[in-house]
Formats: sequence, structure tokens, C-alpha cells
Amino acid sequence: MKKIFYLILILMSFQSCKGQLKCSDLKNGIFELKSETGTTIIERKGNIQIEKNKGLNYYSDVEWISNCKYELKNHRNHKGELEKEELNKIYTVEIIEIMKDYVRIKTSANYSDKSLERTLKIIEIK
Repeated sequence: MKKIFYLILILMSFQSCKGQLKCSDLKNGIFELKSETGTTIIERKGNIQIEKNKGLNYYSDVEWISNCKYELKNHRNHKGELEKEELNKIYTVEIIEIMKDYVRIKTSANYSDKSLERTLKIIEIK
């Protein structure tokens, strides 16, 4: 009888962990950011991130430096051309909390001591 009880307890613990997202699950997906400039749709696939806002797409290269931290580099405008103002800028994004439908991130840049925390809505995980 004890064996059955322990087996049920183990199976229940696996079931509760089943739906929990990890940082690695967020490497490819679609997210929504609402801010004072409007709504931005962020699509990450492979080593490219596309930010769509007001009908324009902006591109960045993604380099994961740990499971929950990545850098955005080589920022390109909607025409795919490198942005001169963004040429040597690197944005570091750290995933600080994952909820069922949202992700909290902290973004910093190599040209500033300030950081910004924001919440992204998870639209789709790929």
C-alpha cells in the first residue's frame, strides 16, 4: 500500500511541473510589449529577433550568454540596413520571472548604467 501511495505522489509531482515554462522555452516565440510608444510584437527565432511596431520591422542578432540572459546586437532598420546610431550598442536582456502568460525582463545597455524592467505577454512559444 505504501508503494502505491509513493507512486501516486511521484506522478502528481511530475504533473504539477509539466506546464511550467523555463527560460530555454522562451528562445523562440512571439511576445507582446505594451509601452508609451504603443504595442510592439517581438518575434524571436533562432539567432534573430524582429520587433514589429506601427507597421515597421526592426531586426537584431540574438546571442544567448546563459539560459536566462541574452544580448541583442547589430540592430537593423526596417530596410535591413545597419542603424548607424545603434552600431556598437549592445542590449542585455535578463529573464527575471516567468509566469503562465507573461515574462518579466530586465534590459540594460552597454552605454548606460540604467536598466529597465518590463513585462512581455507570451503570445506563442515555438
